[in-house]
Amino acid sequence: MRNMLDLTWKLFMLTGNIGPYLLLKEIEDKEEEQNQQNSEMIELKEHTGA
Repeated sequence: MRNMLDLTWKLFMLTGNIGPYLLLKEIEDKEEEQNQQNSEMIELKEHTGA
């Protein structure tokens, strides 16, 4: 996933086009959301003893 972020950032920097930047932010947001869900699942498993 990091390569995709790097690629979209480089494309934005080279072209100045806002599209790759918006894609970058969308990917980052989804990644952050996934990390939050994973953390919640780990907490839930710890509390239930699973």
